[in-house]
Amino acid sequence: MAFMNTTGRPSDPIPVEVLPPEGSSFPSPRQAEPPLPPSPRTFYHPASGVAILGVDLLAFGSEALSGFLDTPAACVLAFAVTFVLVYLIQLKWSRDRPALSFGKAFFGAFLAGLPFSIAGGIFGALILALSGLPHPKTLVKDAVFQRLFKR
Repeated sequence: MAFMNTTGRPSDPIPVEVLPPEGSSFPSPRQAEPPLPPSPRTFYHPASGVAILGVDLLAFGSEALSGFLDTPAACVLAFAVTFVLVYLIQLKWSRDRPALSFGKAFFGAFLAGLPFSIAGGIFGALILALSGLPHPKTLVKDAVFQRLFKR
């Protein structure tokens, strides 16, 4: 609907900007948060690092309870499960080429299939570094901070 001005012609529409009420906690469109910078690309996808360390911990974390009798079977099973998980994660989520995914999966499965737990040693630190995963204490601290203050 156009209004008539004093000359008898319709006037041009006037753009109107709707603002939130004063003191409102609603962010205006101009105050939107800037986008996050892209995360740096790491050798392993973070989920691959979790898979490698998780399977290793499940396979060899309680090895002393079994008297180390199931070590050969645990090594083969840990290798197979880790290989499949890491290959699929690298292929689908990191979008690596199949040959590169195969190499990364083989390396991760080799480490997970070693007949001892790598989680607390130098190999575990290597996996954390290669997949860009922070120290577990940092993960817990960040999760608590997000839960409490980012609502």
